[in-house]
Amino acid sequence: MSRLAGIWLALSAFVVLLAACAGPNLLEPKTPGLLERLANKDLSPPASPRSSKPRVEYASGSTRRNISQRYPGDPNVAPSQLKFSGAQKSKNGYELNFSNAELSELAKVILRDTLELPYVFDPRVSGRVTLSTGRAVPRNELLLILESVLAMNRASMIKEGKLYRIMPANEARLVGSSAVDYMTELKQVGPGYGISVFPLRYVSSQSMLKTLGSFTAKKGVLRANVHENMLIVRGTARERQALLEVAAMFDVDWMRGQSAAIFVLQNISPGEVIPELTKIFQTRQGRGKGLVRFQVIDRLNAILVLSQKADLLDRVEIWIKRLDRTGSEAGGYYVYRVEYGKAKDLAALLSQAFSGGGGFIRSAEETTVAPDRSVSEVSSNASEGSNASGAEAAASADITSTASLGSRSGGSGSAGVRIIPDVVNNKLLIKASARDYRQIINILKRIDKAPLQVLINATLAEVTLNDKLKYGVQVFLEQDGGSVGALGFTNSLSSIGIAPSVPGLNFIIGSTVSPKVILDALASETAVKVVSSPSIVVIHNKTATLQVGDEVPIATRSATSVTDPEAPVVNEIQFRDTGVILKVTPRVNSNGLVTMEIEQEISAVSSTTAIGASGSLTPTISQRRISTTIAVQSGQMVVLGGLISEQTDNEKSRVPLLRKVPYLGNIIGETSRTKTRTELIVFIQPVVIRNSKDASEVAQALRAGLQSMAPPPLPKGDLPVNGKRGGSYKR
Repeated sequence: MSRLAGIWLALSAFVVLLAACAGPNLLEPKTPGLLERLANKDLSPPASPRSSKPRVEYASGSTRRNISQRYPGDPNVAPSQLKFSGAQKSKNGYELNFSNAELSELAKVILRDTLELPYVFDPRVSGRVTLSTGRAVPRNELLLILESVLAMNRASMIKEGKLYRIMPANEARLVGSSAVDYMTELKQVGPGYGISVFPLRYVSSQSMLKTLGSFTAKKGVLRANVHENMLIVRGTARERQALLEVAAMFDVDWMRGQSAAIFVLQNISPGEVIPELTKIFQTRQGRGKGLVRFQVIDRLNAILVLSQKADLLDRVEIWIKRLDRTGSEAGGYYVYRVEYGKAKDLAALLSQAFSGGGGFIRSAEETTVAPDRSVSEVSSNASEGSNASGAEAAASADITSTASLGSRSGGSGSAGVRIIPDVVNNKLLIKASARDYRQIINILKRIDKAPLQVLINATLAEVTLNDKLKYGVQVFLEQDGGSVGALGFTNSLSSIGIAPSVPGLNFIIGSTVSPKVILDALASETAVKVVSSPSIVVIHNKTATLQVGDEVPIATRSATSVTDPEAPVVNEIQFRDTGVILKVTPRVNSNGLVTMEIEQEISAVSSTTAIGASGSLTPTISQRRISTTIAVQSGQMVVLGGLISEQTDNEKSRVPLLRKVPYLGNIIGETSRTKTRTELIVFIQPVVIRNSKDASEVAQALRAGLQSMAPPPLPKGDLPVNGKRGGSYKR
């Protein structure tokens, strides 16, 4: 116990001694520096978040002690704020930051403050936007960003000169049509809502329109100009740019890098071998689809082969040689149904083509074969002794031979070819080898086609010539209108291929001018009488005849008996057509030029001639006739005229009762003579009908003309019901 007390006493004395050596300032705390605070900072979580004073600990040892400090933070972290609001310029462009800003504020910052562009903001456009680019964007993309934000708020931006207008999108579609960019090559489109026109070089505009239809859901954005092969895109700058970039990707020369070959077939047609080649070069899994393409060339009886691999053309050639064969070259009988022409005409034409200068045909309705001989026997015997030429056979009216064509005819035709027309059923019975039959079919495909038709609109008018028209209609129109062009027509016929008839009226009227325009102008000055106004549809190279009038009997020969004095006189009568007679024969060229042979006649029996039992059988017939050949384009109207006739009428006026007194009646009275001059004008307009669409348009035009002639409908109260007016209409 005494030992422990001694140790405790020694330690106490040692502590007192150390305190005396440290000096008076040893226990004062020393403020640590910045580096000491960072080095001694305790990063562990604080023991108690409530303590606000740092706890200082001192360690024994050297004179420099380590001091640990803690700085607890606030657990409620505040949200980070934007560095700035608006647009800030940087080295790489502009950085945009907007939080719940008005659209007008965004437009002001981008257009006025940043780009320094004049603009007009429609007050009907409203909305708020939160926008942050996150990085700097180039200057030329600021307008695209603004357009995208406006589109989300149903607004658009339009550039008008140097001014930018921001308005609702529905109005921008109407106003923006004036902003058009014509792009000869793909480039950056102009800013704002507008239209971009992009000409295509390799792909048709219709095909491109179908392709781009799946890339946009808006209606009316895409249009195609077929005649100029251009693509028209409407929308914002970003929408137009995206569609034009896709169009440029598809508008490529698909023939570049393609290998092509043309293989002429000798025995079969291309339409027969192409399906077989397609099956050969296309596997079941479709792996070979598109590697080789085949196209028919009917004119050469050949196949066009396209492939990106040249070695495939060699394989195609091998298979074409294998397939270009027929099962049998022996002759056989074939039946061809004529679609548009006449079987007898086609048989005569083909017979001359395959006979080498001489041919024979036989109609199916001929039955002059002997009962005990077959047709083949008669044909064989006839071919041995026949040397007639094809021209003589075709000119013969009664053809009874069925000789084999080309045999002993001195020509280079195909021997053994026979063509028999079935007139009743309009078919052709053909006996030929397989090779000759293919040639015949190729010819028939070209000549047995639907013939062209021509609608002839004609108007015949008779104009009475007075003092203003004493020199004719043509002079009056030139003087009244100043020039013929003032009424919408021209008299320059040499440039159109019409030989002018001099003297006479010769005009060309455009397709939009009606004869009614000229007739109304003439009717205001004189009497105009429309003699006839027919519309005739005639087949190409056929004659159409329109006749309205009478048949006048004319005695051409008289005979009587010289032995019997009481024998009657026998007259041979021939009838002469009189009235309005129009004959037109049109011929249509491939470019739409219509050549017409026109014969127009207006005739009548002279009023001084009596016809009948007591009258003369040799009447005097007065006539006015136009016979010419003209050539005009389809739809143009020709005016022909200049046929002036003069008629003198004598009128006698007598005093009643005294006019029956001999000699005195002729003295007492008055005789007047009236002279009337009239001119005949003919309006002719040909319209070519090539297909059913043209026929429908012609029918619609005729129907519209008939509806315009209908009288106006009566008011509902004026319609007669049960013989009384004022009731309701009942059907």
